[in-house]
Amino acid sequence: MFNRPACSAKPVFLPALFALSVTVALGATPALAQAQEYPSRPLSIVVPYPPGSASDFVARLFQPRLGEVFKQGVIVENRPGASTNIGTEHVARAAPDGYTVLLQAPNIATNEFAFTSLRWKREDFAPVGQLVRYSNVLVVGPSAQVRDFKQLVAAGSKTSAFNYGSAGTGSLSNLGVEMLKSHSGMAMQHITYPGPAPMINSLLGGHIQYGATNPANFMAHAKDPTKKVAPLVVLGSQRDSTIPNVPTLADFGIQGIEAYGWFGVLVPAKTPPAVVARLHTEFMKVLALPEVAARLRAEYIEPLGSTPEEFGRFIAAENRKWGDAFRAAGIKPE
Repeated sequence: MFNRPACSAKPVFLPALFALSVTVALGATPALAQAQEYPSRPLSIVVPYPPGSASDFVARLFQPRLGEVFKQGVIVENRPGASTNIGTEHVARAAPDGYTVLLQAPNIATNEFAFTSLRWKREDFAPVGQLVRYSNVLVVGPSAQVRDFKQLVAAGSKTSAFNYGSAGTGSLSNLGVEMLKSHSGMAMQHITYPGPAPMINSLLGGHIQYGATNPANFMAHAKDPTKKVAPLVVLGSQRDSTIPNVPTLADFGIQGIEAYGWFGVLVPAKTPPAVVARLHTEFMKVLALPEVAARLRAEYIEPLGSTPEEFGRFIAAENRKWGDAFRAAGIKPE
């Protein structure tokens, strides 16, 4: 039953409109049916990091709540190794049906600058949405004599006696400090470690003066006054709501550095848009739950959220930014 349009335009010829409606409906039926039936079996969230990692924590926080909204089982599948390349390649080669989801970090934007060859590319994925963000912070340890950031910038531009550690060459914490050195003229020496834990241990032991990492790795030590570990500055322009008293580089007049980490959701390219939309809707519903936000903030992770389109533009911008940072730091792919 058609209703007459409530406007002054000429009436539409009903047989032609009916034929057009049938054509559109027939063309949309497969995608619409797929969206209505999805999901009809368990989903897998692939985490390209080991159990116990921050991304694994996020995936397992979402897992039971996604199961409730999807009314299907949700499996967290850890596929660590090769700086996330193993898990990322697995999802790139998966069927584009929405049943294999990748929970990825900035590696999706940076790995092409760290490796001479990859068995996947960014175009192999369709963005679903950014979930969270966390800060990278320059931290001072017990062996440092200069414990004020402004004094460090002033002194660090006159000497190369200062050093800092990070969880590896090409990590965001490393790149953030290298960008800071370029902006400020500091000559800090970089000491690389195979991960944040050994770097923190070296900082606590007085073997390095400064470190760069995220709050989850140092805040327990910063709360203990006997360890003399303190955050100096967030390597970005926006204050972290989980450590709101820590100033940002922008607070000191240093602009153009945004060394934030993040996690987001992607699926194989050519996944039907209706399925991507359903995944986005349900992930954002879970992200909006107060208990989920509270658990994230307790681990120094900020809930954000974005649309698929926003996330796609964000990844492209991250790719350009970190590509420039790799080249400026003279880091060659391996």
